[in-house]
Amino acid sequence: MRISRKGENCSAGSATSARVIKENLDEYDVSAKYYDIWTEDLVDDMAFYEQLAETTGSPILECMCGTGRLLIPLAKKKQKVTGVDRSTAMLDCLTAKLDLLDDETQSRIDVIHDDVRTFKTKERFKLAIIPFNSFLHLLETEDQESALNNIRKHLSRDGLLSMSVFNPKLDRAERVVRHDGTKLTAQGEIISKFECQTFDQPSQRTTVHFFYDISRQDRQLRRVTTTFTLRYLFHREAMDLLMRCGFDVLEVYGDYDFSPFKKTSDFMIFVARKAR
Repeated sequence: MRISRKGENCSAGSATSARVIKENLDEYDVSAKYYDIWTEDLVDDMAFYEQLAETTGSPILECMCGTGRLLIPLAKKKQKVTGVDRSTAMLDCLTAKLDLLDDETQSRIDVIHDDVRTFKTKERFKLAIIPFNSFLHLLETEDQESALNNIRKHLSRDGLLSMSVFNPKLDRAERVVRHDGTKLTAQGEIISKFECQTFDQPSQRTTVHFFYDISRQDRQLRRVTTTFTLRYLFHREAMDLLMRCGFDVLEVYGDYDFSPFKKTSDFMIFVARKAR
């Protein structure tokens, strides 16, 4: 595995195995350890992205790739994939997974440790994906525009972008603690996850507090907490944002079965082409 440093340009068409660019720790470090535990069963979108990738071909760019939930399966499907993420802890988890892959699969994966708003690589991609509400971590319109403009610059002619975000449902009860499930880890830990959500409608933000209660027979119960704030988008707003940043929206789906978006849909999954 080749390790590059932040600020270096990543050359296109490299035959080396995964590359990682390092940066300082960030606010997602607390939850990184538990992210995979709660997303290991999240496979509803896998076939959707695999079908898009088969249509466009590679190379593929996954923005905010996290611990590789999508990146690794796409590489196993013979796609060349570059992941971008700014979280040291998330990419440490990803690197550990890459070490377990065969050399051929590793050779199809590049990882850039940098900000989606500012990263640079000589590679030009046929498909870029921003999955699983990741885009909503960009809280300001300026940051959203910077990210989309930077992604567009890295797409090839007629390259596609797919962005998935939740469809806002603001009638959900606030300040209610909900049990999100309990899981047993391979280390013998019993982890129960709880969450509580609040809305700031004037700024279109929702803050979610996560509580992880961790217990095992030989230790006392301990609690790990973390908080995320997301800037939710409405349908018309997202359409305008994409078009303003140089994309022609081709389709908006309401689920990962390619069903048309409706006001009652849980998701807004945009597929857009780089405008000429």
